[in-house]
Amino acid sequence: MPIIVCRLKSLPLATFAAAAARSLAINPANADHRRRVARTPAGQRGGTPRIAVVVGRRWPTTGVRLTVSFLDNAPRDLRARILRHMNAWGASANVVFRETRGMGQVRIARLDEPEDMAGYWSYVGTEILDVPDDKPTLNLEGFTMRTSDAEFRRVVRHEAGHTLGFDHEHMRRDMVQRIDRAKAFAYFDRTEGWTRHEIEEQVLTPLDDAAIMGTTESDPLSIMCYQLPGSIMKDRKPIKGGADINPKDHAFAAGLYPPRTRR
Repeated sequence: MPIIVCRLKSLPLATFAAAAARSLAINPANADHRRRVARTPAGQRGGTPRIAVVVGRRWPTTGVRLTVSFLDNAPRDLRARILRHMNAWGASANVVFRETRGMGQVRIARLDEPEDMAGYWSYVGTEILDVPDDKPTLNLEGFTMRTSDAEFRRVVRHEAGHTLGFDHEHMRRDMVQRIDRAKAFAYFDRTEGWTRHEIEEQVLTPLDDAAIMGTTESDPLSIMCYQLPGSIMKDRKPIKGGADINPKDHAFAAGLYPPRTRR
């Protein structure tokens, strides 16, 4: 069974200014993480990409408290299991995801259609606050209680990391430079059905921030890192990707959202 990779969701271009203002109000340090990206006006395929500026999307350093709701009839045991894996970040950081009966700030769906809503994806950090209330902010296609615990660790914890404001670790420049572009286009077109623009944005455009997960060197075993096959790498060596939150991930999360000191 092929591994489904995460595809970050993007806000519509028209909302960027308001989303940036909200992000800066929540955490002024987000101003230090500006970068230029290509976006289509509708945030969908087929439009002409325009250059926009994205600021950081991290929550306050005082901690993260986010409510969670489910947009389908997910059973209670599944909801509890998903929340337990999301809250694995709280082992080191001041992070709590809490289910609410009302409309959550984090809204989870398990959509397998339409195509642009299927798969595994999340908006990043404070962007979730600019998603319409009736729309999901995170998708876990096909997740049930029969899904393996290994997949819960790999996927749910990864997507929760995005909700906390963490980017993809494989977008570091040194990793991107190892990828054979032509082979990447063919591979992700075949396996994910992505357009060239989507592949450029999701895999082939390095982030300027040199410390995405807070370390001086890239971490191919970070939970925020894709698994990339050797067949698309110039050196033929695969990037294994993360199967769970590792010690470097935990240390980074604790640095951004320090745990409360007990008195």
